[in-house]
Amino acid sequence: MTNEVASNAIFRDEIVGYAQMPVTGDYAADCATGRLMADALIRRMSDTEDGTPVLGAVVREMIKGGRWEGVHAGFFQRLAERSVQVVA
Repeated sequence: MTNEVASNAIFRDEIVGYAQMPVTGDYAADCATGRLMADALIRRMSDTEDGTPVLGAVVREMIKGGRWEGVHAGFFQRLAERSVQVVA
C-alpha cells in the first residue's frame, strides 16, 4: 500500500461544492440544477476507483448546511431515479 493519491480522487472542496449548490429562489430551476448536480456527481463517482463513499460525505455536508431547498430535492430525486433505473 502506498500513500499515493489517485489522480481521479475526489477531494473535500469538490464534495463541498456538490453539497453547497447555489440557490436562485426559483424552485423549479433549483430542482433542475440539483438534478444536473446529481448527474455530475454520479459520473464523477463512476470515474473514481471507489467513489461511492463520496455520497455520504456530500450528504453530511448538506446536513451541516442546515437548509433544504429545491436544489436538494432535485438532487435526491435524480439519485432515486437513477437507483430505480439500475435495479430495473
